[in-house]
Amino acid sequence: MPEAMPRRALLLGGGAALILPWLSGCEAKTAPHADVPLLVGAIVAEQNLIAAYEAARSAHAPLAGRLDPVLAHHREHLAVLKRHYVPGSGDRASEGGAVPSAGTASQIPAGDSAALTLLRDAEDRAARARTADAAKADPALAQLLASIGACEAGHAGTVKGRAPAVRSTSDAEALRAALAAEHAAVYGYGLLGARLTGALREVAKDMWNGHRAQRDRLESILSGEPVPAATAYRPRVRVSDARGAARLAVALEDDLVPAYVGLAGASSPDLRAFAADSAQRAMARSARWRVKAGAAIPRDAFPGLPSAALSPRPEPGE
Repeated sequence: MPEAMPRRALLLGGGAALILPWLSGCEAKTAPHADVPLLVGAIVAEQNLIAAYEAARSAHAPLAGRLDPVLAHHREHLAVLKRHYVPGSGDRASEGGAVPSAGTASQIPAGDSAALTLLRDAEDRAARARTADAAKADPALAQLLASIGACEAGHAGTVKGRAPAVRSTSDAEALRAALAAEHAAVYGYGLLGARLTGALREVAKDMWNGHRAQRDRLESILSGEPVPAATAYRPRVRVSDARGAARLAVALEDDLVPAYVGLAGASSPDLRAFAADSAQRAMARSARWRVKAGAAIPRDAFPGLPSAALSPRPEPGE
């Protein structure tokens, strides 16, 4: 994936609209930074998810082992989002700095299954909100929000999405990286499908067709020569049985996430939303295959995001 874009210190930078005092008594006003409400919304969402998981863990102690890794992810998300929510200065002194208060915990149902359904629904809403935010945020913040949304989609299971438009050379390069990853996924699903039978083989076939459709979609979005598929790809996992096939599917889906998180830094808002949604879908499929492979939840709370993108980097003069 391309390098994460330099992160301007939020709430301090330029781009503010100045309203001239045409009439006497009117004062010049600075428009609020567009990323402020997005960060506030994401912070509130993470605080609410943490409160819900803590309440569920308290009400359903046997679920603790299942909920704790997810809860740890949300705490990491919150810590990094707060790191980006820095105070302003000068005529932006009122922006940032005061982190929103945590919400009240959700009412947790009595049954384990009902409690898990509530949490999955909350994850799904949060993931979809991060997709919408990625379209509105500046490119660097969009990558962070796309990564968080992908992680949440992995918890939730399924998400929905829509399509885009290319605006720059860097957008096209990121699209080609995503297309290359989809080519590898199409090839890999062809390999692993041969080791599966019954319903699981049908699931793999549906996903294979989904990756073929996504490949064709990316090729239709790209202007110019698309990335050709290689003659063959070396799978990262040896496939000798059904469990090996599931492990390969996990690896294929996980490899797609960095490509789409990278694409979430595109200049086009529609393309950022498309990329965030695609990253979430890949993470949701990965989560489904992990169950079949007997694999643990991934440790990374920010899938596909370089560590350098976890902290805002002020530019000189801000």
